[in-house]
Amino acid sequence: MQYVQAMKRSIIADVVAIAAIALLITITFYWIEARREVIILCDNFTPGVLKKSVERQLDTAELLLWDTTFVANGSKIEAYSPLHLGIMQCNIEFNKQDIVVFSYVE
Repeated sequence: MQYVQAMKRSIIADVVAIAAIALLITITFYWIEARREVIILCDNFTPGVLKKSVERQLDTAELLLWDTTFVANGSKIEAYSPLHLGIMQCNIEFNKQDIVVFSYVE
């Protein structure tokens, strides 16, 4: 009887370990994809691009959130992934005519 209980515990431990590894792989995949999304989208926002175009592209992002802030000389969009806990983000600065002045990843 003890052998059967030990066997059940071993099987449960194996299943938990496999599930933990699968979860780790999934989180890592999404973390890499979110990083790639920040970099690729930020590279699209070159000087001269309209704010509407930037917003349209950011709306297609699956793993990003973005906020608009109005500043004295125009506005600024910060796009970031919650998976990176705010460490990595794309900053896009616009002039008063809503045209990209510059963008960078930090």
